[in-house]
Amino acid sequence: MRIYLIGMPGCGKSTLGKKLSEKLNYEFIDMDNYIERKACMFVDEIFSAYGEEYFRDLESNTLKEFLLLDNVIIATGGGVIKNKNNKDLMDGKCIYLYVDTKELDKRLQNSDIVRPLLLEKSVYTLFEERKDLYEFFKDIKVDNSDIDVAINKIMEELK
Repeated sequence: MRIYLIGMPGCGKSTLGKKLSEKLNYEFIDMDNYIERKACMFVDEIFSAYGEEYFRDLESNTLKEFLLLDNVIIATGGGVIKNKNNKDLMDGKCIYLYVDTKELDKRLQNSDIVRPLLLEKSVYTLFEERKDLYEFFKDIKVDNSDIDVAINKIMEELK
């Protein structure tokens, strides 16, 4: 099975994904890191050099590669949902990690990761633009305010 973690930047996809992969004995892949290694560029550099549309195409092509994998947890980029066609490429369980926007804002303020779209918009604006898409993509929605509670909920849902 492939498990896709979706949600806003800072919602904990990578952190939760690593812990969940240990519990399930699945491989963990951070999609942004995978793309960065393949492109030999950081995400913010890809955005600067080629634009968002180019990056979204890279995401879709990467999802096609992941169709060959099994027993894997994939922490997607926060904007993977912007291309509705990606839903067909995410043919496992799609788990939407929800975190309140005030908490997200706090987490992002304490992060040193460059998130290109948050240089132009607030987390609140970005969430408003994306919330319906996250709901469209999800099979399961889990509040990730507390990672251990979230993992237990996911484990129950996957049974």
